[in-house]
Amino acid sequence: MHTTLELRSPLSDNSKKRILENLDALENVWNVTINSDLAQVSLDYMTWADLKMVCRELKELGYHVSNDTHGFDAPKKPF
Repeated sequence: MHTTLELRSPLSDNSKKRILENLDALENVWNVTINSDLAQVSLDYMTWADLKMVCRELKELGYHVSNDTHGFDAPKKPF
């Protein structure tokens, strides 16, 4: 599957390199590309669990995924 994640923070060349290195090390994640101007990370992945791992890795690097197309920030139970 393929997705593009939008980040809140702009991306410098150093941060782009760090993101690429960390995401390339993950299993079941490939074709990682970064658009620094739009602060977007595009990638292919195998399962939803792999995508959650990518988001967790980005969060550990200090980035917040601003789009919520996959429901990461949705509460478990509706109010």
